Amino acid sequence: MSLIGRDTEMTRLTRLLTQSDHHGGVLLAGPSGVGKTRLAVDTLAALAVNYPVVRVMATWPGQDLPFGSLSARLPRAGQGPVDLPATELLRTLRQVGSSRPNTLLFMDDAHLLDPATAALVLELARQRAARLLLTLNTESPAPGAVTALWKDDHLRRMELGPLDPAATRRLATAMLGAPLAQGTARRLAQLSDGNPLLLRELARAASEQDLLRASPVGWTLADQVPLSIPLRELIARKVGHLDLAARDALELVVLAEPAPLTVLDELVSPEVLLSLESQELIRVDTLTSEVASAWLFHPLIGHVIRHSLPALRRRNHLRAWVKAYTSWSGGSAGQSLRITGWRLEANDPVSESELLEASRHATDAHDLLSASRFATAAWQQHPTTRTACAHALALIAVADFDGAMAAVDAAEATCGPSQDLLAVRARGALLQGNFPRAEEIIARLNGSRGQLFAGMASYLQGQFDRTLRLCSPLSDNPGQEHQLEAAIFQMAALLHMGRPSDALSLYERVALVQKSNPSAFHADSLDEMYATTLADLGRLSEAVDLLSLAYDRAVADRHVRIDAQRGLALGIVLLERGRPRQALELFSLHPAYQVGWQQWHDRARVWATAATAMLGRTNETPLPPAADSFFLTCHRIAQAWSAYLVGDRSSAAELLLLAAGVGRAQGAHADVALAVHEMARLGLAEHSKPYWDAPVQGFYLQARLDYARALATTDIKLMRRAADAFTRAGAEVYAAEAYAEMSQMYRRSAQDRAATAAALQAKALASRCEGARTPALLLLDSDETLSPRERELVLLVSQGLTDKEIAERLTLSVRTVGNHFYRIYRKLGVANRRELQRAAFSASEDPQL
Repeated sequence: MSLIGRDTEMTRLTRLLTQSDHHGGVLLAGPSGVGKTRLAVDTLAALAVNYPVVRVMATWPGQDLPFGSLSARLPRAGQGPVDLPATELLRTLRQVGSSRPNTLLFMDDAHLLDPATAALVLELARQRAARLLLTLNTESPAPGAVTALWKDDHLRRMELGPLDPAATRRLATAMLGAPLAQGTARRLAQLSDGNPLLLRELARAASEQDLLRASPVGWTLADQVPLSIPLRELIARKVGHLDLAARDALELVVLAEPAPLTVLDELVSPEVLLSLESQELIRVDTLTSEVASAWLFHPLIGHVIRHSLPALRRRNHLRAWVKAYTSWSGGSAGQSLRITGWRLEANDPVSESELLEASRHATDAHDLLSASRFATAAWQQHPTTRTACAHALALIAVADFDGAMAAVDAAEATCGPSQDLLAVRARGALLQGNFPRAEEIIARLNGSRGQLFAGMASYLQGQFDRTLRLCSPLSDNPGQEHQLEAAIFQMAALLHMGRPSDALSLYERVALVQKSNPSAFHADSLDEMYATTLADLGRLSEAVDLLSLAYDRAVADRHVRIDAQRGLALGIVLLERGRPRQALELFSLHPAYQVGWQQWHDRARVWATAATAMLGRTNETPLPPAADSFFLTCHRIAQAWSAYLVGDRSSAAELLLLAAGVGRAQGAHADVALAVHEMARLGLAEHSKPYWDAPVQGFYLQARLDYARALATTDIKLMRRAADAFTRAGAEVYAAEAYAEMSQMYRRSAQDRAATAAALQAKALASRCEGARTPALLLLDSDETLSPRERELVLLVSQGLTDKEIAERLTLSVRTVGNHFYRIYRKLGVANRRELQRAAFSASEDPQL
């Protein structure tokens, strides 16, 4: 398996080993399992062509013997195994060094060197007898001479830490030899904390214990932690030697992580905590928490201890925490959430108000699973209409619709029908996409609640003008119970209608309402609406920054549904920026990483098709059937790209015209701009003329319309204006396409210098777009212009289709297809299909990928 996730470190290590300075080499230091040896070996393998390498591995049994570390049978450069005692090592270095200078001496596990060998290595470093590369385990004491190597500046010390989350996910996928669902790769990364050794054992245990299940987007991991005997042994080395007091303290931290030190000091002696910290079992964080708190040094320790903790011991620990926390006055507003959870787990009685308050706090914190747990306990222990509604809404939030409706049925049987329970039924029907049932229920709702739900139903079915009429009176009324939720749907409707400036004004008016009522259903969508508004105003970088931060936080905190919801919003903006590969990963929702609401899942599939199309491919997973929805325009755009990629140009045009026509009829002018822009991107700009006057706010949406108009009228000045607008917005793929088209326009008007400059700008932008292959970006190196039909043929060739397959898709004869290719070859100066494919790929593929 190739080295994954260490490209930067390998480049740095290579530079440090080969540069000429006063250092004699590198000391590669880090904890066990992070891949020091693998990085060193792979780096030396790459350098061995130009540098002779002598390798010595320290041996633990030789630590007590002078030069015992060199007594093993080890390979000499270019020869078979030989004994390398101290004199032999020096002789070898002199022989190799005399014929080939710059010998590299590699010593693995330098912390195991005996004192005599360590002193010899120090002397080698002083004399510069060879370039040294040593690995050092920072979890073990090192001989004084080894410490002197870096302390006295003989060797450069290079620290190697855990892999970053993205690299860990890639490594997990590579280790299992099969694509992993994103949530599973993320979970393995979190459990291993970036340690390749632990990751390898986790992956092996998951595979051996049959904990992986196939899903449409890759293998998913079951809820339980894959704990194997080797994993337990690795953890046992850390905790198996602890005495009872230290074990108790560690278990307390496991159950309450992060454990406030102020409270923990009441339960554990300072000496025990200091001992745990010195053994790197716990760490103290004073930055990311409101108060100084103790965390586990590695998350896997917690999983092993939780798995093996006896029930009565767990209950005693939890009750100790409850007692200590209750007398503590320094907790946050969510302190009751932890106390309530511990009391529930310890089977102690909890009041209705305490359970509902804990559920609300958990919802505010986006911990929907805990919110559902508390609300369920509230209903089970205190069956009232109030607890039934909280219970059912919490289940809807985690997409357990069957459980939610069963809870409503039970509540109506116990407490009688009510408007509150009826509203829960309406919400469930809406989020399942059962609109006939939802409309029937909504007709029975009274007052502003009925008005809100009617507005929600209108939006979800793509009736944006009606949404605005129903929700505006509610969002304009301060103190109105449903003001926040009405404002969210009103904002969403305004964005479809091409009014992002008005949406921004509405956000600024209601943002404080969200802070005072964060538990309101859909309140977590307001920030996503704000980011989408920024994107439609041409502030894509700001939108990506906001959504990335929110997404990373949701992932780190394992917020079910919220992570997928944030990821979906982030992916859409990344796609507009020209990052199809990143976006595609975020659109892959699966059972362990999902919103759970059918329309959101259908929307993710639509955007996944769009991202795949930007890479010049069709999506193997078919799209859901088109239906009236708030993303119908995007659905038709994705269908149009799919049709175009298989050569069905007429269907693509028909779908985009239908999308534009329906958008105009509904007043959804932003949707019109999207459809018009896609017409132009697919070489169908001539169809867009009736829609050039769509009234939209902001330079970015206007640029979409200008692009189509400029292409249809060959207006170079207008195309330049569109290109500049896309560049200013950060929509790099759209800007690249605009400059590519501008280059073709200049070429046709014999302005070769301007054409070359525009093409260079297009290439620079396209190089950052992750291999996007769209019609405009194909063949940027061409000095000749291609017709729309010729571009279409090149795109089909880039998919690997034969002349016969292309002829069948385009309903042309094979002879006609061949004639087209003859003209294309002459225009582009290529000799055959292979060269044509290479030209198409080289014009758009990102060299970094």
